[in-house]
Amino acid sequence: MNTRLTLRAILHCPDDVFRDVAIDSTATLEELHVAIAQAYDLEPGQMASFYTTDDQWTQLDEIPLMAMDPQGLGAMSDHPLARILGTPGQRLIFIYDFLAMWTFMVEFVRQDAGAAGEPQIVLSYGDRPKEAPDPEFAGEGGLAYADEEDEEEDEYGFDEEDLDGYSSDAW
Repeated sequence: MNTRLTLRAILHCPDDVFRDVAIDSTATLEELHVAIAQAYDLEPGQMASFYTTDDQWTQLDEIPLMAMDPQGLGAMSDHPLARILGTPGQRLIFIYDFLAMWTFMVEFVRQDAGAAGEPQIVLSYGDRPKEAPDPEFAGEGGLAYADEEDEEEDEYGFDEEDLDGYSSDAW
């Protein structure tokens, strides 16, 4: 009997944006990678990696699209979904397109009996922004949002408002 997994791919951004994807439990992480890219209408064919994580979403070991490290966990095609995302509490971080850095938290939602078939979006919530939100990795490798106020500061901690009233033309 075939089973289908429903997995939630939550876009790491300030707004609530997620897609629930129903996919065959025998599919691999590589197939999930394609399904998430399609669910979010992202440009196909980009490099990506999944990362193991703990219950605090701390980024741990990499599972790349193509394995290059003989000491690593192997490629996405080496990992069936039932083993890595097939039970409650299992989760991964997914980064798609290393230039844009689309970052997702992927977690198990449920398992149902069902016929094998193409992955399907069974729930879609929120709109994907036009550009990838700027992920900021905080602390022990966990995800955080870039603080808008900090983005305006330069490397010395000054922002434009600190410089109001000052001019270098006086010399």
